[in-house]
Amino acid sequence: MDKKQLEILTNIIGGVESGGQVYGQRRYEAYAGKRANSENEKTCTLGWAQNYGNEARKLCQMILKEDPGAFRGADTAGIESRLSQDWEAIGWNPSATEKAALIAIITTPSGKKCQDELFEQLMETYIKQAVAYGVNTVPAQMMWCEIEHLGGLKPTKRIFGRAAKPYTPDSIYASLILDQQDTSNNNQVGDEMYQPRHQCCVKWIKQYVGEEKESAGMTENELRQMVANNMRGWIGLKRSDRSHMVIINLYNSCLPLARGYRVTATDDYCATGASAAGIKAGLTDIIPRECSCGYMIQLFQKMGRWVENDAYIPDTGDFVFYYWKDGTNYATTDCTSWPDHVGIVLEVNKNTREILIGECNMGGGLVGTRKIKINGRYIRGYGIPDYASKATGKGNSSNSGTNSGTTSSGSASGGINKTPKWVGEITQDNVPVKTWAGSSTSIKSWPVLGTGNLVDICDTIKDNSGHDWYYILIAKKVYGFVDSSYIRQAGSNSGNSSSEVLTYKVGTVYTLQVELKVRTGAGTGCPTKSYSQLTLDGQRHDKDHDGCLDAGTQVTCQAIKNVGSDIWILVPSGWIAAYYDGNVYVK
Repeated sequence: MDKKQLEILTNIIGGVESGGQVYGQRRYEAYAGKRANSENEKTCTLGWAQNYGNEARKLCQMILKEDPGAFRGADTAGIESRLSQDWEAIGWNPSATEKAALIAIITTPSGKKCQDELFEQLMETYIKQAVAYGVNTVPAQMMWCEIEHLGGLKPTKRIFGRAAKPYTPDSIYASLILDQQDTSNNNQVGDEMYQPRHQCCVKWIKQYVGEEKESAGMTENELRQMVANNMRGWIGLKRSDRSHMVIINLYNSCLPLARGYRVTATDDYCATGASAAGIKAGLTDIIPRECSCGYMIQLFQKMGRWVENDAYIPDTGDFVFYYWKDGTNYATTDCTSWPDHVGIVLEVNKNTREILIGECNMGGGLVGTRKIKINGRYIRGYGIPDYASKATGKGNSSNSGTNSGTTSSGSASGGINKTPKWVGEITQDNVPVKTWAGSSTSIKSWPVLGTGNLVDICDTIKDNSGHDWYYILIAKKVYGFVDSSYIRQAGSNSGNSSSEVLTYKVGTVYTLQVELKVRTGAGTGCPTKSYSQLTLDGQRHDKDHDGCLDAGTQVTCQAIKNVGSDIWILVPSGWIAAYYDGNVYVK
C-alpha cells in the first residue's frame, strides 16, 4: 500500500471511527469512556482512530516521549502515573478530571502527530497480517484493516475465512453481514449496529481506490474459467437447508441492487446466482447484475453482448438463457419470448456438440449442472461477457482456449476459434450457411451467401465424413458454417487457399496501394495525424500536406496489431491500415 493509498485509508477509517461517517473527517479530541460503545469495553478509548485500552495507553506513552514538556503541561490529573498500568486489566474508568486531561494531552501538536503515527503503525501491522493470510489487493487489505481495527484479528480471520474469493469489498461485506444470522449476541463485527460503517468503507474504497481485482494479470481464458469455477463451487447448495443463502447474500451485498429489489430466501435465484458468479469474480462491469432473466438479457443487449445466432458456439463463461415452451420446430423458428432460466457454460465439447451448464434454482432449488446440445431446443440465446477487455495476462486467446475437443485451430485445449484468421470469398451463388458442419439446417439470420461475398474465416471443422467446413463470421456479427468447397482466399484467382493467410512481418518493406491516413494508434477510433506530425520522410511522401501517405510510398513495418479482422501496421510516421474491411491497402 503506497503513501497515497494509506492516506485514503486514513480518511476512510477516520470517517467511520470519529468523523460522523464523513470521508476525511477526523476528530483528534474524540473520547469514549468505559462501556460507551459496548459492554465489552473495560476502559476508555482515545483519539480520532478510537484507540482502545492499551492502544490508548501506548498513544499517551508516545506523546510523553515525543514532547515531555507538552505532555506534562497538559497533564493536570496525574495521567503519567497511569502509563505503567494495564488499563484493560484494571478496568480503569477515568474521572471527569482525568478525561479532561487526556483530551488536552492528545490534542497537543505532538498529541495529534502521535495519533497519526500510531495509526500508521497499526495499519502496517494489519497489512502484514492480511498479506500473510493471502489478501493481496489494496481494496481487500483496506477492508481487512477496517475490520481488524474494529474487532481484532480473530474476527477478521473469521470474516475473510468465509468470504468469497477473489476478495473484493463486496464479497467481504457479504461475509460481514452473515454475522447478523447469529442471534446469540449483537456485538459481532458484522452485526447491524456496524453495518452503516462497513457500507461507507465499501463505498469509499470503490470511489477513491477503485475495484483492484485479484483477476489482474489473468488471460481471457483464465477469467472465463474463474467465473465458471465460481458456479462450480456452489454445486450442491440448495434452498431447503438455506445453504443457498451464501449466493443470495453475496448478490444482495453488491449495491445498488438491480431495480432496488432485495432477493429473498424463497425467490427463484437462477439469474441471482449467475450474477453472483460475476460479483465473486469482481467482473460486474462486464457481467450485468440482475435477479430477472429477462432484464439481464436487456442489460446484455445494452452492452452489445447479446447473441441469438443459430451457429454461435458458446465458450466457457458465457451465459445461456432458456425458454421452456420452445416448440419442436425450434430449428426453423425464431424464439423471442421472455426467458425462463439462465445458467453459465462450464464446458464445451465440440465432438459431442454438447455444453455443460452450471445453474442455480434447478429442481427443488438446487445448484446443479445440465447437458444440452449446442444451440439445441430451449436455448433462447447467449449473453457473452467481454472477458477479452479485462484480460491483462500474457497468452490471451479470444473465444477459444476453454472448450474441449480438437479442431484445426491449433488451440492447446481444442476450442473452436472465433477470431478471424483470413478473408474468404464465396465462389458461387446460393451457398447455404449452416448451424454446424454438415448440418441440414441453415441459420435463420443469414441463410445463404452469393458469389463474391467476403467472409472472415475463423476455424476449420470436419463433418462426420471427414470433409472440411469453415466456421465463418459474416459482416463481423453472424457466425455460421460453410462447406470449404465454396470458399477461396480473397484475392486469389481460384481454389481453396486457406493456407495462403494474409500476413505482415516486422522489418519488411511494403508499398501503399492507395493514399492512407496515419493514426496515433491502431484502429479508426484513434486520432489521425497532421502533416506536421509525420516524420520528415513521411512529409516528403505527403504531396498535398493532408497528413496522408501517398500511394506508392514504401514503408518499413515496425509492429503489427489485429483489430477484429483488420490488420494495422506501425510505420515510422504512425499506424496505417494494411488490411481493412476486406481490402488490402499495403502489399
